[in-house]
Amino acid sequence: MSNNQHRLQTILTQLREMRLTTMADHLHSLYLSEQNHTMTPLDYLEVIVNEEYQVRQDNRIERYKKQANLSHREAQISEVRYSSNRGLRKESIEQLSTNYYIQHHRNIIVQGATGTGKSYLANALINHAIESGFTGKYYRMTELLNDIDLAEFQGTLDKLLKKLMKVDVLVIDDFLLTSTKEQEQKHLMEVFELRSRKKSLILCSQMASTEWHKKLGGGAIADAILDRACSKSYKLILSGESLRKDDGIDTPIYVVS
Repeated sequence: MSNNQHRLQTILTQLREMRLTTMADHLHSLYLSEQNHTMTPLDYLEVIVNEEYQVRQDNRIERYKKQANLSHREAQISEVRYSSNRGLRKESIEQLSTNYYIQHHRNIIVQGATGTGKSYLANALINHAIESGFTGKYYRMTELLNDIDLAEFQGTLDKLLKKLMKVDVLVIDDFLLTSTKEQEQKHLMEVFELRSRKKSLILCSQMASTEWHKKLGGGAIADAILDRACSKSYKLILSGESLRKDDGIDTPIYVVS
């Protein structure tokens, strides 16, 4: 083995020990390729660092999507089809795709009948946010309340609330589909209060906003929750017939009015 080859193997070993496997693999490929004779040391460094960076970015996005627990993991804003007869405003989706609502801690309220695509749209927005460098988490409201009840029973409620506070976008699907108990209202108030300071919510509901107050008990807690949910929020109304086909898949067509 020549001195250069020995030095290369030492560098490759060191890179892999530092868990820079992509850099090591790409450096080895470059060294063996004919183009290496025309590359400067900076060219080498730029190529292998870019490769390592991109792989890590891709892995981070994949990890965040898995942690988000999406119900439609492949949902994408790019798959939204705009139909003039349904009154869809493309500008509404384009505005949300800037992630301005996340950067300025605003909420999104998505309302519409069963099957109009609320869940798909919420998942698409989270996917887009994650691909843009943010974090997200998807819950159905019953799942969220169950997790909170379990955490309270196990003595880990503070830990769960901290996790809910850290995520950039929290989706609560099937929001207030049924009435809530007093303890559930207090738990929701805690979540909304923590997130109202610095984070964004996406609420998906079949119920009109006018019915929310009653389903939250109709008292001061209801007032407080709705103030935090609705102030400085964007509202999307999805209309039309159910988009669910016989195979149970949501077709990504949305109407915003």
